[in-house]
Amino acid sequence: MSSIGFIVAFFASKRVALITAFLCWTPEELSHLSSEARGASMRVRVINDFACLPTLPPYDTHREGMLLDTTCSDTRLVLQEASSSRAFNHRHTWLFLHGSSYNNSVIEQTLSDAVILPDADVTWSDVNSLLDVYKIKAYEPLISTEWALNRTESAKELEAFWARQPSVVARRKDLRNVFLKAEVIVSQPQHFKGWSDLRDRQIDTYPKLTYPIMMLAAEDLHFRYNLRQVDTYGVEHNGSFDGLVGRLQRYEIELGVASVFMRADRWRVLHYCAETLELRGAFLFRQPSQSAVTNVFVLPFSRGVWSACVGVTLLGGLVLAALSRACARVDRSLRLITPAETFTFAVGAVCQQGFHVTPALTSARLVMFSSMLMALFSFTAYSAKVVSILQAPSDAIRTIDDITHSRMDLGVQETTYKKVYFAESTDAATQRLYRKKLLPLGDAAYLSVVDGIERVRAGFFAFQVEESSGYDVISRTYTEREKCGLAQVQAFTLPMVAVPIRKHSGYRELLAARLRWQREVGLMAQTRRVWMSARPRCDAAGGGFLSVGLVDVLPALQVAIYCVSSTLGITQTTTREFTPQHGPAVMDQ
Repeated sequence: MSSIGFIVAFFASKRVALITAFLCWTPEELSHLSSEARGASMRVRVINDFACLPTLPPYDTHREGMLLDTTCSDTRLVLQEASSSRAFNHRHTWLFLHGSSYNNSVIEQTLSDAVILPDADVTWSDVNSLLDVYKIKAYEPLISTEWALNRTESAKELEAFWARQPSVVARRKDLRNVFLKAEVIVSQPQHFKGWSDLRDRQIDTYPKLTYPIMMLAAEDLHFRYNLRQVDTYGVEHNGSFDGLVGRLQRYEIELGVASVFMRADRWRVLHYCAETLELRGAFLFRQPSQSAVTNVFVLPFSRGVWSACVGVTLLGGLVLAALSRACARVDRSLRLITPAETFTFAVGAVCQQGFHVTPALTSARLVMFSSMLMALFSFTAYSAKVVSILQAPSDAIRTIDDITHSRMDLGVQETTYKKVYFAESTDAATQRLYRKKLLPLGDAAYLSVVDGIERVRAGFFAFQVEESSGYDVISRTYTEREKCGLAQVQAFTLPMVAVPIRKHSGYRELLAARLRWQREVGLMAQTRRVWMSARPRCDAAGGGFLSVGLVDVLPALQVAIYCVSSTLGITQTTTREFTPQHGPAVMDQ
C-alpha cells in the first residue's frame, strides 16, 4: 500500500471526517491525497504555510484528524502551536510522518518540546514501524510503544486492531511517581485536627471526604502530589478568582484535592474530573406543637361527632323539661326542675358534675342516666384524644412560605456560599423568605452548625444547614424523642460538587475514569458513609411523657377568664338593681 493509501486507511479507521494536513508536498501529491480521502468520505484541509497557522481548539463538537510531515521545515511551529493550545488531546488524532527508518534519537529530538500528555492520541509513523507516543509531564522523556502494525493494513484491519487494544486509561495509568501541583481546602484551620479526625465531621466535611478519594486515585495512577493548603474555594472579582479556583485559572496548579460546586462562572476558567457527591441543604426545625398553632380542645372530635354530642345533650335537657311540666303532680321533686335547671343539668352532665335533684319518676331517672352515660363515654374519648394530640407535633409548616409567614426565627449555616444561593435563587418563595427574614438580620443570621442546631433544639427556630453536618450534631446531642420531632424543608437545590482541574488538563480523562471506577465499585460510597451522617432514626416515637405548658391549656384559661369576667360584670349589675337608691327608709315612730 502506498503512503497516501496508508494515511487514508489510518484516519478512516479512527472514524474522523476531517483531516487537517500540515504538509510540504507537491501539488500532485496533495491532489492524490484529497482524491483518496474523498473516496473514503473524508475532507482534507491542507496547511502549507506553517508561519500562519489556524487556531487549534482543544474542544469542539467533532473529532478531527491531524497529519504532520516532520521532515518539512518549520515543523516546530506546528508543534509549538499545538502544545500551547492543548491540541494534543483526545479530540485530535495525530499522525506524524517520517521518511526514514526507526530512530529513537530523531523522535526525541523532534518532540522534545512538544506537550503530548497522557490524554493525547499521537502516532509516529516511519517506513517500518508505528509508535504510540506521549509524555507523563511536559519536558519529561518521551514514552513510546510500538504497535504491531505495518503500512499494508486496510482500514477495516486497522479498526479491528484498535478495538482489541486496551483503552488509553488502561495503557497510560502508570504516571511513574510524577509530582502534580495541587491544593487542598482547609477553611477553618483553627479547628482542623487532621484528615482522619471524626470528632468534628461538620468542620470541612467535603475536603475531608475528598482527600481519601484523591489519595486513592494517586495510588491507583502512581503519581504524587506537591500539595499546598488554602482556606477559600474562590470568589470572582472583576473576572479573576481568588483561592483555589484562582490558582487553577492562572495555571499555577494542576488540580484541587477538594470538591467544589459546579457553577457556571467557574466553568469559564476550569474543568471538573468527576462528581463526588450530591450536596443537600435544608431548613431543619422542630414542628411546633398542635397547641401552638391551633386550639387542641376543638380537635378531638369531627364536626359530626360534635353535632351528635350537642344534639343528644339538648335532647336530654328538653325531654327532662317536658317531663317536669307534665308529671309535676305525680312527682313533687320535678317541680324543682325548671327550664333553667335543665340547662344546668345539661352543662353538669357534660362536665361530669351530676345534678342536685333525684326525681322519683322512673322515666325522668332514665333520661338523666342516659345523658350521664353518653357524657361519660364522650368525655373518656375526648380526654384520651386530647392527650395524644398534646404529645404529637403538628404538620403546620410544610413549605418555604409556611416558614416565611410563621413566627419562627431563622438562621443559616456559616459557609462560604451562605449568601450566594439565596440571593441567586429564582424561586419566588425563597426570595420572599430571604428578603423578609434573613436580610434584616444581617450577619447575625449566620451561625455555626453547633449553635444553630442547639437553637433548633430549644424550639421554634429553623436553621438552613448542610444535611450531613446538621445530622452529625443532632445524633450526638439530641435525645431520642427530640430526634423524632424534626422536620425539614428544602429552600433551593444545590449544584453537584466535583473535583476541579485546570482547563484542558492532560490528566482530566485519566482521573475522571479512575474516579468513576471508584464510584462503580463502591469505594466512593464507603467514604461517603464514613464522613456523611445519615438522618438520625426515630426510635422513641410514642414513648415517654411530655410536660404540658401554659400554651397547651391557654384556650381553657381564656374561657375561664372570660367566664369570670362575665360573672363579675353580671354580679355588679345585679347588685346595682337591688341596692336602694335613697338609703334605708325611716320607720314611723
